Amino acid sequence: MGTRIDIIGWGGDGMAIVNAVVGVVARHEDMWSVFRPSSEVSRLNDAVASTVGGGGASRCGADCAQGGPGLVVSEETDCLLRDALALAEATGGAFNPLIGPLVAAWDVKAMRAAYIAGAPLPPAPSERVVEAALRASSWGLLSRVGERRWVMGTPAECAGGVDVPSPRLDLGGIAKGYTADACRDLAVAMGARGVLVSVGTSSVSVFGTRADGSPWRAGLRDPHGGPTSVAGVVELPAGGMASLSTSGDNLGPLGGVRADPVVGRAAGPVVGRAAGPVVGRAAGPVVGRAAGPVVGRAAGPVSDPRARETRRETSPGGGRVFDHHIIDPRTGYPANAGVRQVSVVASSGVLAEALSTALLVDPSIDISDVAARWTRETSAPASAKVVGLVRVEQG
Repeated sequence: MGTRIDIIGWGGDGMAIVNAVVGVVARHEDMWSVFRPSSEVSRLNDAVASTVGGGGASRCGADCAQGGPGLVVSEETDCLLRDALALAEATGGAFNPLIGPLVAAWDVKAMRAAYIAGAPLPPAPSERVVEAALRASSWGLLSRVGERRWVMGTPAECAGGVDVPSPRLDLGGIAKGYTADACRDLAVAMGARGVLVSVGTSSVSVFGTRADGSPWRAGLRDPHGGPTSVAGVVELPAGGMASLSTSGDNLGPLGGVRADPVVGRAAGPVVGRAAGPVVGRAAGPVVGRAAGPVVGRAAGPVSDPRARETRRETSPGGGRVFDHHIIDPRTGYPANAGVRQVSVVASSGVLAEALSTALLVDPSIDISDVAARWTRETSAPASAKVVGLVRVEQG
């Protein structure tokens, strides 16, 4: 998926640990990659599309349908899906695994490519198209109907004559944190006495210390600087929390001053090097995506979308200029929180990922409340703390 996994540590059989970690990554991608037709996520998405005539869109006036009798998934997928719904609820909609229709509506990939090339940005979608995408992006369409059995409903209505697209599940927003924790825990079980796992540079999990007894250190990238610029350093574990996630805006405010952005680069940590033996690097593909469009809940029809829309204007060469390429899925429009990057440490990689994602579009979220809800849902003690927040530079 265009990124990498690094594992650094000491203790245990290094090559055996590396091989085992590669196996974990491969298994997770087989289950969760939206690019693999046989993955459980793809099969859930295909089940929805097949119920709406195979075209991926529900017809106006059609009755609400469900994705067949449901799909029985693996225990790990079942766990991750339950986590995703719990965190969507806990964050009040700032995190959501069904962001796909909104990302497609805004054509974020084309927006990035045009910005880098210095070409006019693609036109903004109409209000009707955004409203239709909002309906398809509601995380309430995903439901658990039995033991490890899941279905996705399809929106019943059209939006102002525009066909509502098919919902699309994507677990990339939390899968990297889950994978980082799983690889770390496996390394420890196999004898590692200190280990750091970095997935795509934006999700880091650690155990113990470096070989010389010093703590693991991760540098937080400066989004206002070059690709290797560091804005701060975090020592891990921090307060007993050993999972770090960073979500960020790779491009900055669109239409502003260029800062030589790197397309597809995760706005994550520049991981410090171990002072002891290097265990190795997992060369397999990574689960999830580099930090890009933020996922979040579509809260239903927007009463006044223009009031939530960021400033836009016609560029000299045609097309549109937007303040932000990060979509706030609660409104369906580009985020307007004035935040470029958020780093969170937490007791769980999944929790850290969801919070860093949610805070990017809404920095007012009460992370203590989210952690408390997470504890009630999982029956596991949870804690989290913001360790880095970079706002948009003024002027």
